[in-house]
Amino acid sequence: MFKSSLRRDVVIILLVKLAILTSIKTIWFDAPSIPENGSARVAEHLLDKRDANPEGGPR
Repeated sequence: MFKSSLRRDVVIILLVKLAILTSIKTIWFDAPSIPENGSARVAEHLLDKRDANPEGGPR
C-alpha cells in the first residue's frame, strides 16, 4: 500500500514539474534573441588590432 501511494505521488509531482517547466519555456523563451548585425560585430571585435592585448601581454 505504501509503495503504490509513494509511486503515485512521485509521478504526480514529476508531471506537475514538467508542466511548470514547459509553461516557463513557452512564456519566456518563445524565440531566440539574435542581435542586430551580430556576426559583423563579432568579426570586428575579433579582428580589431587596436586593443589586441589590453592587459599588457602574456604572464
